[in-house]
Amino acid sequence: DLVIAQVNKHMPRVHGDSFIHIEDVDYIIHHDEKLLTYESSPSDEVCKRIGKYVSKLVENGSTIQVGYGSLPDAILKSLEEKKDLGVHTELMSDGIVDLMEKGVITNEKKSIHRGKTVASFCMGSEKTYRFIDDNPEIEFHPIEYTNNPFIIAQNEKMTAINSALEIDLTGQATAESIGRYMYSGIGGQADFMRGARLSKGGKSILVLPSTAQNGEVSRIVPFLKEGAGVTLTRGDIEYVITEYGIAYLHGKNLRERAMSLIAIAHPKFRAWLLEEAKKANLIFKDQAFIPGKRGEYPEHLETYRTTETGIELLLRPVKISDEPLLKEFFYSLSDQTIYKRFMSMRTDMPHERLQEFVVIDYSKEMVILAIKQEGPREIVLGVGQYAIDEKTHTAEVALVVRDDYQNKGIGKVLLRYLTELAKKQGLLGFTAEVFADNYPMLHLFSIMGFEIEKRLEDGVYHLKMRFR
Repeated sequence: DLVIAQVNKHMPRVHGDSFIHIEDVDYIIHHDEKLLTYESSPSDEVCKRIGKYVSKLVENGSTIQVGYGSLPDAILKSLEEKKDLGVHTELMSDGIVDLMEKGVITNEKKSIHRGKTVASFCMGSEKTYRFIDDNPEIEFHPIEYTNNPFIIAQNEKMTAINSALEIDLTGQATAESIGRYMYSGIGGQADFMRGARLSKGGKSILVLPSTAQNGEVSRIVPFLKEGAGVTLTRGDIEYVITEYGIAYLHGKNLRERAMSLIAIAHPKFRAWLLEEAKKANLIFKDQAFIPGKRGEYPEHLETYRTTETGIELLLRPVKISDEPLLKEFFYSLSDQTIYKRFMSMRTDMPHERLQEFVVIDYSKEMVILAIKQEGPREIVLGVGQYAIDEKTHTAEVALVVRDDYQNKGIGKVLLRYLTELAKKQGLLGFTAEVFADNYPMLHLFSIMGFEIEKRLEDGVYHLKMRFR
């Protein structure tokens, strides 16, 4: 082989496995020229919202991998509040340098190459090229090393963040082509996503805007088009993020995957995706859906609260994709708890019944879940809901808490939040029906500061509770 080397004073000298011996070079050409630079465009609101969701998943001390462009730059910017991040990536970019200068990326928690940012090549500004020049904190290695999934997996909490052109409702994604029209090669994302999946505490995250072509095309589609390259298979992806939220796909069946992805699609394409999923037998034929603003998930109502006993809870409205969560919750309840909540001996929770809880018109009713988060899993500890009576401008309220978490303040937190939301909607108060021997629920209502009218009939109290 003939090896010709160019000597260029503008080329950074980078540490790591990036040197060759002079005896291996046949010819040397001295020619100074400016390096090509890459300036990413400013991040738009969609990219910033995606970045915000990614930041929820990236833990302190994680080792990250990202690509380049306005979306990865927005993601990196969203990580400015994190601590002790590490980098093992293919591409070194301006965003990584910014986080290193701010002390966010320290590489101190990495399992391998501790204290070093590891990459294979760099695309960025002249400032970035100057930063990596003879910088002992930077190591470049050949692609066959940086992209080796088994090397990647040696980093604990390895978090791979990559983008795609399209993803279908089963969880297959392409970053290469739309149908037979090629956009790029496969790149290294499959290596990093698989390496992250093998890593202890690792995460594979796929990010993409919900639409393309100025909002005219959905990037979430029923199935990838014929001829499309499947860059990432159903088993490669744990999380999918659009500007409308996070879908966790790992371990889910096709129906659960489809509903999770429809929930984060652009609202104007959700009805279409739902119908296509029904035609393909991916979801139930009777799957309900509330179109328009009335059925859009009110993310701004998500909040964190702590009970008097120290239990940290995420309170959030129910989502159309929460049917499996609620099924698990209801089947965890004792027969007695079910009876007190529904005043019925019926204990089964089929799809038809669960839909009444997850497919709601948020302008007429509200269902709030009290959630304990265990890693990527959400565990429902309690459910509170109210349905508005437009004639009286009040709402019927009901609560239920898992047996093993009763008498720990969860019901009080739920009821306080439901009261807060009801007051914001201009409601005057709540109504409720409670068994006369359901003393904990009667006590809870009594300490909330409501003006209460009670009527006992056939062992059931009919309550009218006016807000003060």
